[in-house]
Amino acid sequence: MTFKEIYDSIIPAWGEKINFSDGMLLEAKPSKKTFGATPPAAANFFSPALSKHWNEVEAAIGQENTYADLMVWTMYQVFHRHARQLFEQGAFSLNPTSIDKSEIEAQYFHNLQEEAWAEELAHYERLIE
Repeated sequence: MTFKEIYDSIIPAWGEKINFSDGMLLEAKPSKKTFGATPPAAANFFSPALSKHWNEVEAAIGQENTYADLMVWTMYQVFHRHARQLFEQGAFSLNPTSIDKSEIEAQYFHNLQEEAWAEELAHYERLIE
């Protein structure tokens, strides 16, 4: 299975626009595992609309195809990172197809490195175009 095949089958499910105007930066709780002064914690980004959109895409795609299932999760990870950056810049939506495919492929390949995905990794081709 190639990245291009998987990507092309999943990206339409995300639609042309992902709205995260309800996003918020939540203060991270400092870790209790550190000794001495705790460095300031970075804020976490949360958007109920983005999470709902991800859940809807997951439901539409289903879990029968493991490659597709992992691609939905991977795209959410990448879109979430971009949404946070855009939110901090005052933008509140993104077009999923505007995200560089190579960034999504790199995250997908990283996710495939987990032991549970060994069979899928063995049959995966990193063909982007």
